[in-house]
Amino acid sequence: MIGDRQCKECGAPKRLVREHRWLSNGTIVQRKNPYHRMIFIECENINATYRNLEELVGVSIEHLLIEAKRKATFDFIDRLLLSGVKTFVRLSGARIIARAVTSLGSTMGYGKIKLADIHRIHGRDDYATFRVEKPYSLPLLCGDMAGSLNAIDRREVGISYVQVSPEVYKVTGRVSDHPLELKERLEGTRYKYKPGDIEIERCPACGGPAFLSQYHWDLENGIITSKSSGHRKAMIGPAALESVIEELQHELGDTVAETVIEAQRRFVKTDFYSLEEASYEEGLRKHLYLRGMGNLRELKWSESGLYLRLENACLHLVLVGLVKGLYELGIGRDAEVEWELDASGSFVIRALPAG
Repeated sequence: MIGDRQCKECGAPKRLVREHRWLSNGTIVQRKNPYHRMIFIECENINATYRNLEELVGVSIEHLLIEAKRKATFDFIDRLLLSGVKTFVRLSGARIIARAVTSLGSTMGYGKIKLADIHRIHGRDDYATFRVEKPYSLPLLCGDMAGSLNAIDRREVGISYVQVSPEVYKVTGRVSDHPLELKERLEGTRYKYKPGDIEIERCPACGGPAFLSQYHWDLENGIITSKSSGHRKAMIGPAALESVIEELQHELGDTVAETVIEAQRRFVKTDFYSLEEASYEEGLRKHLYLRGMGNLRELKWSESGLYLRLENACLHLVLVGLVKGLYELGIGRDAEVEWELDASGSFVIRALPAG
């Protein structure tokens, strides 16, 4: 049953459509801040890739995921809310923050989030605890909580969680009495976009992309699923994921690039994505732009090699792993890849059979 928060025609949340723009250049951006990019991606892709990455590097990267998402969410909400609104919310009480986080989670596919306990006197012992069911990604959701409190309270936040039952957690944000330093704003990629010519069919009622009707929007439980595949999806900012990769490169060196590629390749080789869809140009082009990952301009695929040129790409190393995995599935053997940003700013990937 479609409620008042959803478009009667396509079923998409009105807030999601109101606050985001799907552009003809293969990107999704925040309406109030076109430099804040978003992607509409499968949750299992995110979680499996980072599980594989942890296995390959041999250490937990949960703290990096939480911190990166905290900064990205702070940036998102800080720009989304007018200064007067933030002041009103800060003075009027944290329950408004709780409702905002809950609403955001249900719209973006983050899971069912409910306020469990709160203590707020604008002192060092302030905290808020949320009960979370089926989070899209537990570390990323913890970052969302911390970043939301940062944006409203302008104070540092410590985040922790405990599991209370399968897929159910209590997440607590403890607000300190130290002011948040604005240098903590995410220093992410400032994307430069090329114009595109993708024709996106629009819903006649809400104006959002018509393909959103292909998903089931369970706003009560904060879950978005594909009606055809059953895969769960979420709307997230790629800058947070890219900053995790950059931090790993800083800590562990240049070998991290190959590790990220291998982590994504392993996931793709599980047959999660349709090889038939991705092995011809229009199919892969649609696969990428519906997710906000860029505008495919050229694809040449054969037994002897693959050439791909993509404009407005993001998550470059993840894309290399995606293409490598799909190509290996197609030819039935291992492949070697190389990639570059060419003189025009397009992202180019080349793959050849190994050996």
